[in-house]
Formats: sequence, C-alpha cells, structure tokens
Amino acid sequence: MTTDSDPTRDFFEKFPRETLFRTFLNQVDFSVCFKDKEHRYMLCSSSFVRLIGHKTPEELVGKTLRSFVPSAYADEAEETENRVMEQKTPVLNLEKHIEFTGTRATIDTLWICTSIYPLIDSNGEVCGTWSITRDISEEKNTEQKLMQKNKQCDDLNSRILHMSTVDDVTGLHNRKFFEEMIRRNMRVFSRVRGRGYQAEFTIVLMDIDHFTSFCTEYGSQYKDVALVYVADILRSCSRSADDVFRVGNDEFALMLSDTGLSGAKTLTTRLSAQLKKKPLLIDDKPVSFTLSYGYCTYEDQLDASELIVKADQDLWDAKTKRGN
Repeated sequence: MTTDSDPTRDFFEKFPRETLFRTFLNQVDFSVCFKDKEHRYMLCSSSFVRLIGHKTPEELVGKTLRSFVPSAYADEAEETENRVMEQKTPVLNLEKHIEFTGTRATIDTLWICTSIYPLIDSNGEVCGTWSITRDISEEKNTEQKLMQKNKQCDDLNSRILHMSTVDDVTGLHNRKFFEEMIRRNMRVFSRVRGRGYQAEFTIVLMDIDHFTSFCTEYGSQYKDVALVYVADILRSCSRSADDVFRVGNDEFALMLSDTGLSGAKTLTTRLSAQLKKKPLLIDDKPVSFTLSYGYCTYEDQLDASELIVKADQDLWDAKTKRGN
C-alpha cells in the first residue's frame, strides 16, 4: 500500500528553514530588519546593509540606528518602536526623509516608508520589533516635481486671470471684472435682504469731460498720463471697501458697498473737489479735468445689465442736460 506524498513538504524538507529565510532576506529589494528590545540590530536584509555602506549583515549585529542617522531621528524611531512593543500593535507606512551620517553610507539622504511590527515569541512575549522599509525617494521626487509643476501652472493661471481682469494702463480692474463683481454683489445682497435686513450698494459710472479735445490739444502721448492721473484720484478718494474700475476708453466706475444714492453723491462731490484741487501738471502747466457721473442703487434688478444700463442712462443725462 502506497500513500501519496505531499510535494510541498517533500520540497521544503530539502532546505533548512533558516537557509530559506536567509535566502529570502538576501534577495528582496526592500529592507527587512529585526531588532531586540534595546533597538539593536539582530538580523537585516542585504539591501539594507548595502544602503548604509556595509558588506554583510553580520557587521550590523549589535549596532543601533544611532550609528547611521542623526540623534533626533534615532530618538523618534526608538520612541515609535517602544510604542509598538508596549501596545503589541504595528505602526504602518511611516514616511520619513532621513539623512545618513555614517561615512560609509552609499547615499546622503533618502525618503523611506516603514512599517514596524512587534516581534513576539512562542510564549507570547514581546522580544523586539521587526520592520519592512521601502525606498520611496523616486516617488517623492516625482511628487515634488509634480507639485512644482502644479504651482507653476497655478502661478501662470493667476497671471492669466490678472491679465484678463486688470487694465494694463491704470492697474484698475476692467469692465469684465466690473460686471462679475456686480453679479456677485447682487447675489450677496439678495440673500441678506431675504433674511429681512436692509442692504444696498450703488454703482457710479463716470467719464472724463472733453477727453477727446484734451488728446487733440496735448497729443496722444499724454492720454495714458491723464488716465493714470484720474485713476489715482479715484483711488485716493475711495474707501477701502469700495472698488474702482476702468470700464472703457475714458470711462471709469465705482462700486460702493452698503452705500445709497446720497452717500454715492457725497463721494463724487469729494472726488470732483479733489480733481479741482490737484490738477494734472503737463510741462509745469496745470490741466484741470472734470467728470460726469451716472448713478444706480441696487434695488430689485434681475441682472447686472439692468444696473449698468440705468447708471449709463443717468450718465448720458448728466452730460447732455446738466453738463458736468
């Protein structure tokens, strides 16, 4: 009578278990280390040995991590290993950027990912720790390059957004941004009103009186000078909560939050006075400018265009009927 043999058992009976285990340690790419309770290396894989500049695993027996890395990192590693041994619970996938201090190390710095497990004997007693460590430097370098590329893209997008919403002559926001800000304010103030609170904002459209005549008299080279001058006066007379825009050739706009028609007219009166008080100097000759204004206070308009059309009509009336 014959019995079928177990091929697995027959195969492994040819090799002592320790031989198989050491064969495994010498061939794996990642680092496997066994330590006693005093954090001393008892057995390590060949990949870890090569990493720190030694030739054989036996050279590391009895040494600690302090022989190869700065004390601060060794303290942190030992604290983690003590916690693993006390709680008999592994700590998984710890990512660290470490610096090797040993003169025989084959690399200066390294990103590693380590999982640490309690080493428990047959009686259930903890006698140390064992760990698996992967070199993730290439992954981290790729990640950092990707983050750098993403930052460059974000910076580029910010510059593109800035260029698309800012007037390059005066540095004020342009008409596109003006219309977007009206829409935003309408949404905000509509919600506030919906909660029973009184809330309003006013837009002011304005243009420079007789600006074409000015350019004809002084030449187009002074056009931008005059626009910057008016923009600076607008900034100086506005509150920090107000927004100033250049919305056309010689057209500007103000958006005044929490301001009604009366407050808007008070501000433009101050603006006109400032223009008169501080004229533009061209070849030491003072040149005075005046502005015409159109107003519209947000009430129940449905969209931004209604506000702009109403303010624009008021501006037209100011120029044709009331003068400046």
